[in-house]
Amino acid sequence: IDGTTVPEACAVVGFEASNVCPASEWYAIRDFLRTGWGSLQLRYSRMSPEIALLHGRSSTRNIYVGASSGRGAGPEQLKYAATTQQAVVADALTDAASIWSLALINVTAGAGHGSPLSDQSNAAHRIASNYSQPYSAAVCIPDRITNDSDSRHLSFPLLQFANSPHLATGNHSYRLNPSGAVKSAMVIEHPYYFYHQLLETPGNLQDSRLRWIELPADLFNGSSIGAAILFPPRLENNGYNMMLCNLAAAWISSSLIVEQSGSGLSITESTPEEGKDRRMIPYPISDTHQPPAQKIDQLGYVYGHYGTPQRSINISRSWAQYLDPSMEGLNSSLFSVLSQEQPTQGGFRISVATSIIVMLTVNGLARTGWGSILQGDIKTVAPNEGSGLDGNYWLSGKGDVFDSIDPIESRDWVTLRVYSSLQGYAYNTLTTPPRIAIAILTAYCLLVVGHTLYTGVT
Repeated sequence: IDGTTVPEACAVVGFEASNVCPASEWYAIRDFLRTGWGSLQLRYSRMSPEIALLHGRSSTRNIYVGASSGRGAGPEQLKYAATTQQAVVADALTDAASIWSLALINVTAGAGHGSPLSDQSNAAHRIASNYSQPYSAAVCIPDRITNDSDSRHLSFPLLQFANSPHLATGNHSYRLNPSGAVKSAMVIEHPYYFYHQLLETPGNLQDSRLRWIELPADLFNGSSIGAAILFPPRLENNGYNMMLCNLAAAWISSSLIVEQSGSGLSITESTPEEGKDRRMIPYPISDTHQPPAQKIDQLGYVYGHYGTPQRSINISRSWAQYLDPSMEGLNSSLFSVLSQEQPTQGGFRISVATSIIVMLTVNGLARTGWGSILQGDIKTVAPNEGSGLDGNYWLSGKGDVFDSIDPIESRDWVTLRVYSSLQGYAYNTLTTPPRIAIAILTAYCLLVVGHTLYTGVT
């Protein structure tokens, strides 16, 4: 995916950014950082997943984010991952749910008996196959630029589900804070990018700054992109504190569910195939307050976090730069603004910064194809020459809910086939089978009454 598909206006965003921009609804991530990430004690944070709410054209979606160790990262690194529902598909399924609700309201019992199913319009609608949603994961390590002429090659941490371990060129030792334990990470050296080049990263020196870096395809399997994050300089230290990240994205197979109430309220959820029986429980990771390794794996699951992504998404630098646009009216970029929402010290700094870049990435990927909508016109064959959707016509299986669609015009459309069923009592006399059933039931009732009377008399 490259930047040629993104409008140039997306290089600067405000609160009213167009939904076609990769950074649209960035404030949902900001609100999440303010109220969700690390703000609750552990015993309370176990109660619900770490999510940020997004709003599509008609759907409400969730970004799920979490961390785990040992799955796609080295034994001492935490891999942060995020996933969310594809906006255009969630919108289409939500629209289908609205059509279903409208159809139930318009099922009539005839002869003034009203709409018997209008109070049974709570429903769940599901796409159970051939649906994928974007997933992003990253692993980061702290580092330093020693001086303005630091000529060392950048070394990015290995992200195992995206990169081959045998391509690692060495190990990088680091501490999350000056008094912390020494950790080690497998790294791949960038052959032609040097530390001193990062000092050219634009932005305010007093802000955290993000720079996307293309990674050579032959060394990184062509499926990941690098990110360098420079932190504000500290007076007591020489050089510049920073972190290097390896980020990859992919499509993961999932099932998509839209639950809609009779009042019109809808909730969108998804369950990746390998996570159907596992609940993601978040944990804010820090160097000084960290659970045992086995607990990290238990508490840090994010949907799709523990399986192999189905298809990789190759992210170019030209597209990734739209994830960190300039902020309208501010002398800062989006990443700088989001980084200010949480204190950035030690291991927690890595936690927040890595979470931001994976959430920005899946939010942007989920907006691809935003302009696509349901096609075709709804049939208006209503009973009694009325108007609107004829629920009797649709639920009886007589035909499609849409008018005839040109096969040539629709050859490149994606078909979402919805199977609808209704459970419960329903009475009508619109077709032959119900009339026969009512006749048989009436005859049976008369027989029973007659037998009862005869038994009583004799």
